[in-house]
Amino acid sequence: MEFEKIKPRRVYEDVLSQITSLMVMGKINPGDRLMGEREMANELGVSRTTLREALRTLELLGLVEIKPGEGTFIKDHNVNQIIAPLALALSVEQNSLNELWETRLALEVEAAGLAAYRALPENFNYIERALKKMQEMLPDYTYYGKLDMRFHYMVAQASQNTMITRVLQTFTVHISEIIQKTAPVRFFHDRDGMQTIREHAQIFEAIKAHDVKSARRFMKEHLEGSMSELMQPNNLPD
Repeated sequence: MEFEKIKPRRVYEDVLSQITSLMVMGKINPGDRLMGEREMANELGVSRTTLREALRTLELLGLVEIKPGEGTFIKDHNVNQIIAPLALALSVEQNSLNELWETRLALEVEAAGLAAYRALPENFNYIERALKKMQEMLPDYTYYGKLDMRFHYMVAQASQNTMITRVLQTFTVHISEIIQKTAPVRFFHDRDGMQTIREHAQIFEAIKAHDVKSARRFMKEHLEGSMSELMQPNNLPD
């Protein structure tokens, strides 16, 4: 008889699991407002910091909308949209990092090209807002991983290819954590994050200019550089 090693889980992942399970069972529905932070944290038996991390992840996945001063609201969704991102992202192991990045490279290079060809004016606004948010937060990289992935996810949405968007969505949580953990190393070589901002800006400008070839090239160069840096033995996340 063979057993598989149990994968360690973070508390906020259990919070995600509970909330998404309620969505699947139809106990909370699009438009519903979740209870307040303090009350929800007490109900779940977790800190408000842990709850906020879970809610930010749900927002990044497009499952909730956080309205300052109003609360957190469930967005329109379907069951596959809820289950797939969490099921796959939380099952990825460290020894699959290279394959994960190669898959991301294949998806996002094509997504950038399609975005340059198909993006609507509203997509430009979303991508530009994501880029500006990254600029505002640097050189503080506390939430850099999530902000970085928000930019890439907006590019994927601009491709108007829902399959690419959904597949990338399955990796979002795991990739953002990897980026977060390796950010100190990246910014040690990239003073104040200016190089990474330039790379993202190049991608955005190429998409905005409908330059398909350049959009693909800039995305490829950006991700290959990130992958090369990440795969250095001393840079791998614990």
